[in-house]
Parts: sequence; structure tokens; C-alpha cells
Amino acid sequence: MRHSILTLLFALFTVSLFAQQKDVIEREYFPGARAKNSAIAAARYAQEGYYYTKFTTYISAVDSSRMFADTALFFVKRSLMLADTALFYAPAINYPAVDYLNIGRTKTVEADRVIREYYPMTAIGSHNIFGREAALNLSNSVMDFYNASLLLNAESNAPNSEEKRYEVLPFADEVTRLETDETAFQMASNALEEELTELDVLAVSIQTKINSASDQKTRFALRQNLDKVDKMMAQSTSRLKDTSLRIEEIRQLLNKKHLDDVKNVEEPEHLSYFETSGTQEKIEMDKKVPDGLVYKIQLGYYPSDVDIENFHGLFPISGETVRKDLARFYAGLFYSYKDADVGNDYVRNNAIANAFIVPFNNGKKISISTAVEMERERGVK
Repeated sequence: MRHSILTLLFALFTVSLFAQQKDVIEREYFPGARAKNSAIAAARYAQEGYYYTKFTTYISAVDSSRMFADTALFFVKRSLMLADTALFYAPAINYPAVDYLNIGRTKTVEADRVIREYYPMTAIGSHNIFGREAALNLSNSVMDFYNASLLLNAESNAPNSEEKRYEVLPFADEVTRLETDETAFQMASNALEEELTELDVLAVSIQTKINSASDQKTRFALRQNLDKVDKMMAQSTSRLKDTSLRIEEIRQLLNKKHLDDVKNVEEPEHLSYFETSGTQEKIEMDKKVPDGLVYKIQLGYYPSDVDIENFHGLFPISGETVRKDLARFYAGLFYSYKDADVGNDYVRNNAIANAFIVPFNNGKKISISTAVEMERERGVK
């Protein structure tokens, strides 16, 4: 009996002790800045949820998937609570910050919905779908909440130095998070491109059947199917553009680090190819990208028949078909990140402000982090 009482007292003491400990995520990053602090905490909880959902894509055991899902749901719930707190305290007239908070909250809600839809992950492969979809939404919400925090003001006596301001988010950890996000977004972008290609082929096939259908009832049914495919293409295109914006944001944030990483590497064998006042009669569409590691500057998404004059004399201009009426366009062909950065800097300052560098390895788009590591493997001068 005495032993049981002592055990109970010890348990109560332990609970009390942990209850008094300060949460390392929900803390006062900035004195008195409740909206800003809550936005940072919401981002960090969403980040934790991202990692736990991402883990499920690497495992196949249902029990492990369920365990990760349970943990992710906890972090997602906390992220939503902190997002609501940030929205409550954020000044209503700070429209950009409020917009970021609302968008981040929407994506976190969507991640929560996906997790609950596939829970308890008993269907074959469901943990992979859950992991990909939820992780993508949480990656987006992390960026949104962090962006909101940057737009929310702190008190005048808040620390100015980045070292003190984010002491719980050291730069090395921030780089790791950003590089992980970049890889995830690039994989998502590649998957969306493949999906759009398949949908485009399907749409052409359905249209061909409509043209050859002999009766009105069949044509009507086929048109309904075509409408569904068109809607799916519109949704995938929207997600692809959103993903590209995220990639551009991350790559700009990591640009200085990547330049430092390659400043002493050996020069490539080939010379880069980029002019700012070139002449080109026709855009090269869907041309095979050279083998090995190369870079291009993404200019954006435009109608497939866009006039080459829209690209301000940049040369060479190449394009990739996204779907029959939309293409992604690039400028230049570079064999080193340093050369690509010089070209990208010119394009962003003189032509297209949201242009960014896209690396290819044997024709496949890869993350900048991977490309930089490949350059470093060439050796140091």
C-alpha cells in the first residue's frame, strides 16, 4: 500500500514538473508580439507535422504509418490552434500577413483532411498517398506561416540580429529544412508534369472519340468525361504553378549558400550559352536537354504560341509543353551554377522578376542542392 502511494506521488510530481517546463516551440520569440510569435510557432508545428507525414512514404508497415499519422495529427492540430491565435492578434489592416496566415491555415486544414481520410492506412499503398499529399500541403503551410511572421511587427525593443532573433532556429537547421522542402517541391513538380502529360493525351483521345461518335448520347457522355479531364488539368496546372513559386522562393533564400558552396569548384568542360540581345526567329520547343548537369533559367508559364518578343531579347529561348495550350519557357543553357546565377540575376533585374534557376541532370529536373553537390564532386581548384 505504502509503495503504491509513493508511486502515485512520484507520478503526480513528474506530471507537475513537466507541466511547468516551457515549450520550446510555443515561446516568446519577440517580446509582446503575440501574432508574430504564434505565426512562428504555427510554422514550426507544421514543419514537425511535415516530417512525420513524409516518413510514411519510406515505410510499408501499417502500424508504423499509423503511429506517424497520430503524431502528425497532434502537430497539425497545434499548428491550426496557433494559426488561429495569430489571426486573432494580427492587425486586420496587415492584409499580406493575414492572407499568408489564411492560406497557410487552409493548407494545414487540407493536410489534416488527407490524414484523416486515409487513416488508419489499412488500404495497400494508402500511406504513400497520405504521405505525399499531406506533406506537400504542410510544406506549403510552413512557408506561408513563416512569411506571415516576417510581415508581422514586433515591439521596438525586439532583438535586431538574426542570431538572437531565431536562436531556436539556427541557420544550419533552417538550411536543412529549406533543402528538404526544395527537394519535396521539385519531386511534386515532376509528378505534376507527368500527370498533366497523361491527362493531355487522355483529353486528345476523348476528343477524337467525340469527333467520330455516331450518336448524340455517346457524344454527350464523352463530353462529360472531357469536362472532368479538363477540370483535373486546370487543378494540376494551378498546383504546378504554385509549386514553381515555392521552388523560386526557396532557391532565392538559399542562393548565397549555394554560391559559397561552388566558389572554388573546377570549371566545367563546356561554355555556358546565354545572350541578352540575341536574335531568334522561333522558340525551340521540347528539345532534348543535353546529358549531364546543366542549368536553365525558368521564365514562367505562357500560352504555347507566345510571341518570342515577350522575352526581351534573351537568347536562346526554349520551351516545354505542359499541355496543348500552355508551356513553360526557359532562357540560356549553363554548365555551372555560378554562370547560371549571373544570367538569372540579369533576367530578374531586367526582364522577369520571378525568374529562377532550374538544374537538369540527364534531362530530369533536380534540386539545386543536388546539383551543387554534383558540382562539388568535380573537385576544388
